Amino acid sequence: MRQFYSSQLDDGLQRRWREFADGVAWSHFMADARWAEIDRWGSGRTARRPCFFWAEHEGEIVLTAIGVRRSLPVPGRALWEFKRDPTFRDIDALDEWLAWLTPTLKHDAVRLRLHPPVPLDAGGDDIESVLERHGFVRRRSMGSWATLCVGLERSEDELLRSFRSSTRAAIRKSARKGVAVTTEDTPRGLAILCDLQNAMRARTPVPSVSLEALTRISRFWLAGGSGGTVLIARKDDQPLAAILLVKHRDRAFMHMMPSVSHDSAPGGVSTSHLLLWEAIRWARDHGCAVFDLGGYNLMARPGDPLAGVNFFKQGFAPDEEPEKVVAVHEKASALIETSVSLYRQAERAFSGRWARGE
Repeated sequence: MRQFYSSQLDDGLQRRWREFADGVAWSHFMADARWAEIDRWGSGRTARRPCFFWAEHEGEIVLTAIGVRRSLPVPGRALWEFKRDPTFRDIDALDEWLAWLTPTLKHDAVRLRLHPPVPLDAGGDDIESVLERHGFVRRRSMGSWATLCVGLERSEDELLRSFRSSTRAAIRKSARKGVAVTTEDTPRGLAILCDLQNAMRARTPVPSVSLEALTRISRFWLAGGSGGTVLIARKDDQPLAAILLVKHRDRAFMHMMPSVSHDSAPGGVSTSHLLLWEAIRWARDHGCAVFDLGGYNLMARPGDPLAGVNFFKQGFAPDEEPEKVVAVHEKASALIETSVSLYRQAERAFSGRWARGE
């Protein structure tokens, strides 16, 4: 197996990457080379361009990965983060790639958010065993390592009846209160989504977002509805919540869903239930068979804000069990393990994470 890495991919290689991903059942939209050009891990002077890794056997791609190098407090050391990678067809390709990766990156630390997101009871346990054999440590407290999905191959009435009764009541209440939801993959809609997300970050552990990044997502991925859309919930023309919906194959993903605080909403009306219902309807109408609710945090405890997020999502899939997948894994030398630990603490303090599979 031959190993490659590069700071960019030409059109031919991008096409080969996409063809490879099409043959991997669990391939995620963020593992697409086009998404790497959208999500450049920061903006302005802090922007970091991704590095593309891939492996070939007899001229055929068997593994792809997109990583970014972040500096650590230890001089000359860094953390390589693979946000949705690697993607591979069989475990032998992963085994060989990991054996090559560690000496190639030398003394740097590595963080993998493995994809395909193989369920633990369908091969994921074997993958975690390979990671452990190569010195990686499972980080259960990072990310959500599970997701909750809604099956869409039912009529709208059947879907609505499958929701928790309180969820259905909240949807009806928002509609009675005059909340309206519209699709707005437009400069104005993107600006509203950006403002709501960054305002929410001041009170909740969600990542910040730039208008530049959202504009790239709209242009290169959403593509006028073929790859997703933006929906805005308003009352009396005041934006109260928004959702970025990403479509990949037959699955729709809730990528972000910011809203104003309950105290800021007119009359205290909640819009999130109606907004998510309209997003589910949009996905169903656009040929999706599954709606991925963007992760489920198995580490959340009662009183934790993420427990409230879990409860909200469960209202749309009360009969579904969270699907556990391979967790985040890290590998670091003893010299920089403390530094990586401090890095993780800083991430939790200043960036945080929402329960959306990252």
